[in-house]
Amino acid sequence: MMLIAAAIPLQAKRDQHGTEPEYFEFDESQVEKWQESKANFPPFPKEQEFLPVALPVTDTLKVFIDRASLSRGTDRVARFTLVVQSPSGARSVFYDGIRCETREYKTYAIGTPEHVFTPTTNAQWRRIPQPALNAFRYELYRYYICDEQSSARSPEELVRLLTQ
Repeated sequence: MMLIAAAIPLQAKRDQHGTEPEYFEFDESQVEKWQESKANFPPFPKEQEFLPVALPVTDTLKVFIDRASLSRGTDRVARFTLVVQSPSGARSVFYDGIRCETREYKTYAIGTPEHVFTPTTNAQWRRIPQPALNAFRYELYRYYICDEQSSARSPEELVRLLTQ
C-alpha cells in the first residue's frame, strides 16, 4: 500500500545546542491512507465506442479506449476498457485502472472470445514501464489519462483529448 505524504507535520529533535534540528520523526498517523474503490466491470466494448489512441509511429500496435467504459473513481483511479490490436488484427481486451499519483496500472479483467470479462486472479498494482516500443500504457499515462499534476483527467476531458 502506498502512502501519500503531503504537508505532514514533523516533530523536530533539536541538537545539543537547541538551535538546529538534528533529525525529524515521521508521524505516520498524520498521513492519509489511500483506499481503493471497488471496480465494477462495464459491459463488453462495442466497436462503435472505440476511441483510437495516437501512439508513436514506430509502434506496431493499434490501441483503442472504449468511450462507454471511462470513469474516475473517488479513489482517483481512472478506469477504462482497453483494446489492443496486433498488426495481424488479433485483439486483446483489458479492463484497466491507472493510478496517476504512483504511476501504476492494474488489470482488473481480461476480455474473452465470448465477449465477457473474466476477472484476473490476484490483480496487483504494477509500475508502468518506461517508454519502449509498444509501451501503450506509458503513452496512456503520460499523454492522455493523467494531467500535469499527476491527477486522473475526467472522462469528458479524456474524450476531448482523444477526439481532437
